[in-house]
Amino acid sequence: MAIIYLYFALFLGVHLLAKKFMKLGAARLMQLVVCFVLLFGFFGFRNITVLNDTPHYYGAYYQLTHLKSYVESSIFVYRILLSFEYGYQVLQHFLIKYVSKEAFTIIIVSSFIISWRNVKFISRQTRHIALALLMLLLSGVLFDQYCLIRQSFALMFFYAAYPYLQQERWKPYVAFILCAAFFHLSALVLLILPIMQRIRICKRHVAIVLGIAVLISITVYELFDLLGLGDTKYFLMNIKRNTFPIGAVLDGTLMLVLLATCLWLYRKMGMTSYDKTTFWIGICGLCVCIITPSFLSFFRLNIFVWPIVYLTFFRFVDADDPMTEYGAQRPCQALRRQLMLTAMVLLAVRMTMILMFRNEWYHLVPYSFYDFSDRFHGFNMYWEKNV
Repeated sequence: MAIIYLYFALFLGVHLLAKKFMKLGAARLMQLVVCFVLLFGFFGFRNITVLNDTPHYYGAYYQLTHLKSYVESSIFVYRILLSFEYGYQVLQHFLIKYVSKEAFTIIIVSSFIISWRNVKFISRQTRHIALALLMLLLSGVLFDQYCLIRQSFALMFFYAAYPYLQQERWKPYVAFILCAAFFHLSALVLLILPIMQRIRICKRHVAIVLGIAVLISITVYELFDLLGLGDTKYFLMNIKRNTFPIGAVLDGTLMLVLLATCLWLYRKMGMTSYDKTTFWIGICGLCVCIITPSFLSFFRLNIFVWPIVYLTFFRFVDADDPMTEYGAQRPCQALRRQLMLTAMVLLAVRMTMILMFRNEWYHLVPYSFYDFSDRFHGFNMYWEKNV
């Protein structure tokens, strides 16, 4: 576990080093390059035993490379038996046919894309890129992204669409989301955000939206049956679950605390107008947290929400970044610095508890790099435990 925290410490070191730069542009460039190298080096060359879904994607790639008919066929043929969305199938087939038959290719390529897009997206939100990435690492948000590869590709399209959502430019936003859906169908839920943006922010409307989420959580299995989805693997997996969803409850509590803290600071700093985009994204995330204890698979929907929530929280508590409208506010600077430190410590404690007692959530410990000299890698080590 020491190597994990040494890795975290490197981002803190990059942040402290960036503060020594006299030119803001040079500090930003240094953080962009070094943070990308740190992310890509750690995740792009991880062993397939690290992170839950890594062996799944590795194994699927490996098996397909040994099918001559598949390799020689067109990359644009859709194969329903693969259970992957069309966009991911085309990407995977392209890599196998034209790039490399080494199964680890999909891990390297996905890590490169996820690392670069995260660094670029965060750089548009704050000058303190390394510190923001540290918060996302301690929270586990980035671990989820590198684990859920197809959904993370969809998230990268959402990152591209997000500025259009803020500008209320619906056509390019919808176009990006439809592209995202070609990599993971869950991205289609993001089409509700332009509708949510048109809702006036008031307690009554928030109560109605949260009330609908509570109603869905109570009737979720009946709704699945009504929609003809009662035989899907997610439905069957959740209906058989008989353990208390402590992780889902804790995630919901954390989401509520983060959003409440942002709202409290917003008012305490004397700001009067809400960012409707961020506000309703946060409420949608809270709705997902309300439904998740009843239907655990819903937690995956919040892969689109958590980065926005954490970056919004980060911008509120970062009192030293004049780049943001929150950082430029003079009131409560000492309080916000204390909240930043408290949040980092609590997230570090939470991550420690997960690594010590719930390592199966991420499979981070023991961390190791992929051995390219080994010709055999068992890629179904997590599936066999549940057969």
